Amino acid sequence: MTGGSIHQLFEERARRTPDHIAVITDSDRIAYERLDTEAGRLAAYLATNGGLPHSGSTVAICAQRPAEVLVAILAVLKAGHAYAVVDPGTPAQELHRLLALAHADAVITNGSLLPRVDDGRGRTAICPDTAAADIAHTEAAPHDAAGRASGGPAAVLFTAGTTGSRTAVATGHDRLLAAYAAWSQVYGLSPEDRLLVTAPPAAVEFTGGWIRALCSGATLVLTERPVTAGRITAEQVTVADMRPATAAGLLDEELPSLRLLAVGGAPLRLDEQLRLQGLLPAVGARVLSVYGTAEVAGCGTWFEPEQLPGPVAHPERAAYLGLPFPGVAADLRKGRIWLTPPEGGDAVPTGDIGRRQGEGPLEFRGRTADRVTIDGRTVDTYRVETALADHPHIQDVVITGDRGRTGSRLIAFVVPSARAPFGAAPEAASLRAGLTGLVPTGDVPAAVVRLEKLPLNAAGKVDRAELPLPPIPGAVRASGKSGGSDDATEGAIAAAVGVSSGFLAAALTGVIFPGATDLTGVPGPWNALFVLLYLAEWLAFAVGMGFLAVGRGVMLRRSESRGLTTAAHLAIVYLLVAWWPQDNLYRLTAKTDWPQQAALVYAFNVPLMIAALIVLIWVVASLPAVRQRDR
Repeated sequence: MTGGSIHQLFEERARRTPDHIAVITDSDRIAYERLDTEAGRLAAYLATNGGLPHSGSTVAICAQRPAEVLVAILAVLKAGHAYAVVDPGTPAQELHRLLALAHADAVITNGSLLPRVDDGRGRTAICPDTAAADIAHTEAAPHDAAGRASGGPAAVLFTAGTTGSRTAVATGHDRLLAAYAAWSQVYGLSPEDRLLVTAPPAAVEFTGGWIRALCSGATLVLTERPVTAGRITAEQVTVADMRPATAAGLLDEELPSLRLLAVGGAPLRLDEQLRLQGLLPAVGARVLSVYGTAEVAGCGTWFEPEQLPGPVAHPERAAYLGLPFPGVAADLRKGRIWLTPPEGGDAVPTGDIGRRQGEGPLEFRGRTADRVTIDGRTVDTYRVETALADHPHIQDVVITGDRGRTGSRLIAFVVPSARAPFGAAPEAASLRAGLTGLVPTGDVPAAVVRLEKLPLNAAGKVDRAELPLPPIPGAVRASGKSGGSDDATEGAIAAAVGVSSGFLAAALTGVIFPGATDLTGVPGPWNALFVLLYLAEWLAFAVGMGFLAVGRGVMLRRSESRGLTTAAHLAIVYLLVAWWPQDNLYRLTAKTDWPQQAALVYAFNVPLMIAALIVLIWVVASLPAVRQRDR
């Protein structure tokens, strides 16, 4: 399907069935005619007030509610431009980077978000909430104006950022039209369907969802609340698009209204897919595992168990990507997966690893970027993860290295299952026993970190950069609200060192600095204030010594720069510890003893300034690592 514009399919549906419900939100029901009119008015307002240099410009959309984003998407397309959706929860610096990456000439946002969106580049900002009255009195843009965008740019989609920083992918109308045609053949949507989309508007899955629903004349269901089986049944949802983590929350309840459940965003294990299939009692109901990157507009491959030639011995250890959507090609080049976009063109690499047996469906075998090198040997972490998938005490597991720290080793990040005793993760010895004969001995994790849940990035994928590292080689550390044994150990060590150091400082002050704390002749209440000062100095010394014992490990979890972290760790220790000797020496030195006063300034005050500067540099350098969760 080439020529024309993707939104013209929606406009045709609005003409044919103006009163049919197009969108259901948590608080509203919007008919096709109303949605078309609202988008048309915003398109006309954008054409007059957007300050866009030419047709085919990019307009960024950063709004809080999915329905607002949807109206803005249609308006941008109607005005003959391309849209790029940015999540308003994105950290400001990354948000500005994405706006620049998309080459956005204008932005549609909420008035409350203007300070976050403004990056100082003079980009035109339109706020439909604050300009609602003016937009309401604007005549809607005519449908034939959409022809200006025929075959031109439609969207700028952002990659998930699982292999580094997120990048922008320009997507044209031809690609979206071809993707819609491919999805139509597999999904088989009709106007009677109600399609629930749970992905956030900035995700590639959201673009696919609204296109599948509104271009088919179906009803799009959007929610900002947690998805429950009750909500799905109450809204009579017949088709649902969701990520594996969302689908996992529905594994204990039947979904009688669903005829199709499509799970995408991350590979779905075969055993999970079969369990989900059992929740759909309707005759002929299907569960699909869908796969596709931003480079192909999310239209890559689809899988359902019927594609398999026979039973799989260990379904918990397999995840299938299946067959290409019509018009798409999925090739293996040296074990790496390449996808051809639905409208044709050059194949693009996905960064994923796969295998295919004969004419069977494509099987997912991990990501190249997730493999780690331990002692000069590459470890297939996905193989280890799948080998642990049937461990009775493990719900989720991710295997990775310790990111270049001394004593390279494999670490298992484990979310315990409900069957785990006392909610505890299995020990490394238990993992070793479970992996014997399944993976090489060197691929067995040396440490276990228990998590309440795996950290996910904005694309719903595991954010490996946010996985905490054990501070001591071989330690078993618990992470999350519940705390853990190593947190307690570190706290005990810090307390023991700090308390003993504080008592020693108090006891030895009179010995090392005779007369420094002598308050003879100091009247009240000033003598009490000096006593408080002495106590504060001893406390600062105690905290500094405690931080000297355990602080470096704590700081290394927030930064991968070992040298700078060591310098910052010692600088913080100096900032705390130095107050005790510094103040005592100052009190013992005469005000007019200029040589000693100068020596004290250069011995203490100047290093304090340098230490503060080192800490500041470390904080600034560590910010990108902290922001990895948003990539």
